[in-house]
Amino acid sequence: IMLNQIGLLGGSMTIRFAFLLLCTFPAITSSQARGSSDAKAKAALAPLTKLVGQWDGEARVSLIPGPTPQVVRQHYDVTSGPGGTTLNLKGTGRTTTPPGKDSVVFQASATVFYDDALGKLRVRAKLAQGGDSVLAEVEQRPDTLIYGFPLQAGRIRFTIAYSNTDWHEVGQLILANGNAIPTVDMRLKKVK
Repeated sequence: IMLNQIGLLGGSMTIRFAFLLLCTFPAITSSQARGSSDAKAKAALAPLTKLVGQWDGEARVSLIPGPTPQVVRQHYDVTSGPGGTTLNLKGTGRTTTPPGKDSVVFQASATVFYDDALGKLRVRAKLAQGGDSVLAEVEQRPDTLIYGFPLQAGRIRFTIAYSNTDWHEVGQLILANGNAIPTVDMRLKKVK
C-alpha cells in the first residue's frame, strides 16, 4: 500500500495482487517445508521397506520367567502409509494348543514414523485389548530395528532382524539391575 501511495505501483488491481502474493507466501513456504519433511521421512524409512508385506510364523511368548513359553501362531500385515512417510504394522497372535486353539491372544498395531522435531524415527505402538499406546525410541542398524520404552519394572526392548524373506524378533524386559528376561522369540517368513 505504501508503494502505491508513492506512485511505484498503480491501481487497486496491483495492490490486490501484491496482497494475495503476500498471503500465499506462508502457504508456499509451509508446503516446501512439508515436502522437505516428507523427503526426510522417506529416506529414514527406506531401509524398512523390506518389511512391507504379509508375514506368518511362530512366536514363543513368556510373560513370567521360568515356565515353558506359550507357542503362538503369529501373523503381521505391514503396509506403507500415505506417500511412503510411515510404516504401519498390524499383528495378530493365535493359540496353537487346545483348549481354545486358534483363539486370538494377541493383537497390536504400530506406526513407524519420522519425528521431524527430533530428526529420527519413532514408533507409536498400541495394544488392541487395552487400547493403551506408547511412544517408543528407535535405533536403526543395517537390517535391524530396535525399539523400546520404559515400564514400571524396567524397560522393554524389541530387536527385529529382517531380510526380504525373514523376520526374527526378540523381546526382552530389561530390569533396573541390567538383567534381561526374555519375553518373545518370534520367527516369521514373508508369505506375500
